[in-house]
Amino acid sequence: MPTIDEITDELRDVALQVHTAQERKEERDLVIAAQEGVERLGRRYREMYATLSPGEQMKVDRTLGRRVVDVKRLASLLPKVATVTADSTPDRVAGASTVGERRITGVSWSHVRSVPTGGLTVGAEIDSWCGKCGDTTNHHIVALVGNAPKQVLCQVCNSRHAFRTTAARRTSAEGAAANVAESRPRQDPEAAKKAAQLRELAQEVNAAAEVKSFDPKQRYKVGDIIAHPEYGRGKIENVLRSSLLVRFPIGGLKSLMLT
Repeated sequence: MPTIDEITDELRDVALQVHTAQERKEERDLVIAAQEGVERLGRRYREMYATLSPGEQMKVDRTLGRRVVDVKRLASLLPKVATVTADSTPDRVAGASTVGERRITGVSWSHVRSVPTGGLTVGAEIDSWCGKCGDTTNHHIVALVGNAPKQVLCQVCNSRHAFRTTAARRTSAEGAAANVAESRPRQDPEAAKKAAQLRELAQEVNAAAEVKSFDPKQRYKVGDIIAHPEYGRGKIENVLRSSLLVRFPIGGLKSLMLT
């Protein structure tokens, strides 16, 4: 059973994977590895969480739990990569076909999400539509009516809402407003948000009163502003055992090794 310290160390590594995948979204293997790392982290966190007392669970929720949710939220912004599993082509079997045997090759089977029945408890995981995320995401059940989930908590945006398998219907007023909004020219919200963040970062590092010259032998903390001989000024976002995760206005996120 994983310990809190082990989960903390694993969280740091997974966070670095997710940040790297965000910077290199076009590399499919990096994105898949980051998504698998987040899934494995969530599973091991739940295993560790189940062994704690109620008091310890509350303490972990406020610290480590929030960081796990943050990493999941960041991972949810990565491109959706379709993977082929062993059961995605159920009619494919090894060996030669016999007469009359139905064989399907090169076909990807999709499974419609269904609401699990029986055995549901408060705290169990379930897929539900999240209006805030605008997608079907992983949730924890927080309230039941009989055996049916009533209230759920989104593990991506941390919002609590009624359980539903599809998007809520729009009212006529909301539909009219949506139609007006859709008729306007669309801007890429992610690109605009990223550009604004880079402008804010550039202003912050340029106005910093205390700037430390990067030295791989020195020790730093999150939030420090450093000056790198190649990338210029940047802000430390994460401190790992043997490296720093630094955001530069020009160059983006970089991993700097320590000695």
